[in-house]
Amino acid sequence: MGGGGHGHADASHGHGAGDFRSKVWSMTGGPYCRPVHWRRNTAIALFGIVLVCIPIAMKSAELEVLIVLFLDFLFLFILADLFWL
Repeated sequence: MGGGGHGHADASHGHGAGDFRSKVWSMTGGPYCRPVHWRRNTAIALFGIVLVCIPIAMKSAELEVLIVLFLDFLFLFILADLFWL
């Protein structure tokens, strides 16, 4: 049944039993990936992340103060409403 001698176990069609990993493309570079400047690239990426995150953290802290003040006002409003009963 089926196949007609097109089995994949033999070495036909260039599919030998050798190591195929060197012929497989992957985004990470495969099993033998050794980028030349990986330390420099990692340092640049980390610097960029920190450069972006610091202003975001500062703005977040600034907005958090406003939320805390609003919650304090809300708490006092609810507390005053309870005493008016």
